[in-house]
Amino acid sequence: MDAKEIAALADRIVEGRRSKTTMDWLAEATASLSETDAYKVQFAVHDKLEAAGWKLAGWKVAFAVPAQYEPLKLSGPAFAGIYTSGIKQSGAVFEKGWPLKAGVECEMVARMGKDVPAGTEYTAQSIQAFVSNLYCGMEVVENRYGDASKLGGPGRIADDVLQAACIVGTEIKDWQKTDFANVKGRSEFEGKEIGAGPGSNVMGGAMISLAWLANKLIANGKQLKAGDMILTGSVHPPQFLPGPGVAKTEFVGLGGAEITVK
Repeated sequence: MDAKEIAALADRIVEGRRSKTTMDWLAEATASLSETDAYKVQFAVHDKLEAAGWKLAGWKVAFAVPAQYEPLKLSGPAFAGIYTSGIKQSGAVFEKGWPLKAGVECEMVARMGKDVPAGTEYTAQSIQAFVSNLYCGMEVVENRYGDASKLGGPGRIADDVLQAACIVGTEIKDWQKTDFANVKGRSEFEGKEIGAGPGSNVMGGAMISLAWLANKLIANGKQLKAGDMILTGSVHPPQFLPGPGVAKTEFVGLGGAEITVK
C-alpha cells in the first residue's frame, strides 16, 4: 500500500472507532494487507485518534502462542495500542452500547516506571528494572466486525487487535518473586469458568512478553515510556460473553479483576 491508501484505510477505521459502529467491511478491505503495512495503518490510526483527542496510554501484546498467530498467517505475536479512555479499575461497569460485543482475557498488567531506551536487546531479566508496578488484570476486547472469524491477522493489527479496555485489578506485591511460567490464570462469567491457562502461555511468562514488546517497539521506532500501562498477553484465547453479566479474571493466589457488562 502507498501512503495515500494507508491514510484512507486509517480514516475509515478511525470513523468506525469513534462512531462505535460495526466495521463489517474491514475483512474485505484488509484481505491483501501485509503485516508490515498493517502496522503502518495502526500507527496512522493512533495519530488520527490522538489528533481527535484520544490519548495513547500504553500497549498490549496479542497472539502470544503459535496456536493463535499461525492460523491468522502472522509471523509471530503482535502488539497494539491502548487508550486512556480504556484504562479502568476493577469493578468497572460497561453500559449498553460499548463494547459492541465484549470478550475477556486473563492478563497481567504492567505499569512502566521509566522510559525504555533503544540501543540494547531487552530480556525478561533486564526489562524488570523498568517496571514500577504489576497487577492482576483483564483485557476487554470487542468484536466490532460482525463475523470476526473472517478478519485476518493484518486486519486485526490495523485496528489494535480488538482492544477495548484494560482492567487494573489486584496489585501483586513482591512481583519479582513470581513464577510467571507456572502461575495459573482463569476467567469466569456469571460464576462459570470460561477460559484458563498457565502463565507459560504468554511466550513463556509475562516478563518474556514484556521484553519482546520493548524490543519490537524499538524496531518500529517507538518505545515503552514511564507511565505506560501494558497488557502483557492472555493465558487463554479471548472468550466472548453471551450477554450482560459479571466477568472475572483471577491469577490463583495473587488476585484478580472484575467487570459488569450491562
